[in-house]
Amino acid sequence: MKRINLQTDRGVISTCFWEGPKNAPVLHWAHANGFNGQTYATLLNKLKSRFNIYAWDTPGYGQSKIGENYNSKNPVLGYARDLEAFIETLYSRHNRKILLAGHSIGGSLSIMISDSLEEKISGLMLADPVIINSKYKYLTRFLGPFGYVSSTIKLTNQALNKRDQWTSFKEIKESYSGRGAFKTWKKEFLTNYLKGGTEKGENFVRLSCKPEIEAASFKNTELVATPNIIKRIKVPLTLIVAEYNSTTAAQKYFKDLKLKNKIIVAKGGSHFFPMEMPEVVIKEIKSFNL
Repeated sequence: MKRINLQTDRGVISTCFWEGPKNAPVLHWAHANGFNGQTYATLLNKLKSRFNIYAWDTPGYGQSKIGENYNSKNPVLGYARDLEAFIETLYSRHNRKILLAGHSIGGSLSIMISDSLEEKISGLMLADPVIINSKYKYLTRFLGPFGYVSSTIKLTNQALNKRDQWTSFKEIKESYSGRGAFKTWKKEFLTNYLKGGTEKGENFVRLSCKPEIEAASFKNTELVATPNIIKRIKVPLTLIVAEYNSTTAAQKYFKDLKLKNKIIVAKGGSHFFPMEMPEVVIKEIKSFNL
């Protein structure tokens, strides 16, 4: 893997790149909220014999700067436009269709741009994309003043209260190891997440994705990642959902699509199954009919 910067119509994007065989298919992997492309290096490294692979850092995450196009009130829609511009750049770079893959909100963003780029993508490979049941945005709006807190608002508040500065890389790694969402991850995923998602100051190490950036995306997700985005899909897809704590609501909409699709459950896996059982994702990507 190597880091490269690619210029797009929306700005410069830092991306992890694995060079595959000459004329190999092109795969792009979009990361979950709060993470970065390098988080998934262990998984993606197993695919470089078959693909040219890119894993971007969304603007404001990892090593990509926030950029002048950032809209704090509707960041997810802005990220979709950023990703669209990035995929256009990859298409021009390789002159061939791109397989869009992604985890969590990365999968949602991939869905959101799939209609406008239909002629330039070969399909969708989705790992527990965030699809929010439409009723939650109304519950938040009308019942919020009376104490109702949706799961996305809980995540928003957690992100805002997140510690983002430590004295050393060792300290931050020890503070995360075996705790919270990270307790089920294979160890190398945590290491790669922190390597790709921290920056050093003179006397500190901090997360490069600021808490308020992560929080804004969680909050906005409730309004943007609704079942309506599923209706935009016009290309073949594979959908893998977690057995436990899946973030993919409205799975019926995927089943009702009049196109080639495959839907499977990651048995024993949580929303973080790409980090818990990467072999499941690797198998499905390798078997995707390009």
